[in-house]
Amino acid sequence: MDLSMHSVLVFVPDLDRARRFYAETLGLILSREGEAFLLFQGVDFQLAVFLGKTESSSSEYSQDAGSSIAFAVPDLDKAVAELKAKDVRFLHAAPNDGPIGRYMAFLNPFGTVHELVEVQG
Repeated sequence: MDLSMHSVLVFVPDLDRARRFYAETLGLILSREGEAFLLFQGVDFQLAVFLGKTESSSSEYSQDAGSSIAFAVPDLDKAVAELKAKDVRFLHAAPNDGPIGRYMAFLNPFGTVHELVEVQG
C-alpha cells in the first residue's frame, strides 16, 4: 500500500473563530468553505476544519492517546515570537528537543494541541 498525506482534520465548535485563527493567526489560505466546514491550504498539505460540538482537553496531551498537528518552520524562535505576539498559548516555557526535532506545543482557541517543529538542515 502506498500512502501519502491527503489532509489533516480538526473539529471545532466555532467556525468563525477557527477561520480567524487558521487564516489570520497561522496564515493558512482559506480555499473553500461550507455550512459546516473550512478547507485551508498549507505549503504541502490541506487542513480540513469541521464543525464539532465541544472543545478539546489538553491537560495531558503527550500522555493521553490522541493526535497532534506538527507544523514545520525554518526558525522556531521567530515563529514562536510571532505567535506569542498574537496571544497564542504555548504549553512549554521554552523549546524542547525531541526525536523529530526542536519543538514547542501550542493550543488553537478550542484546546486542540498543535506543534511547531524546527526543520533541521
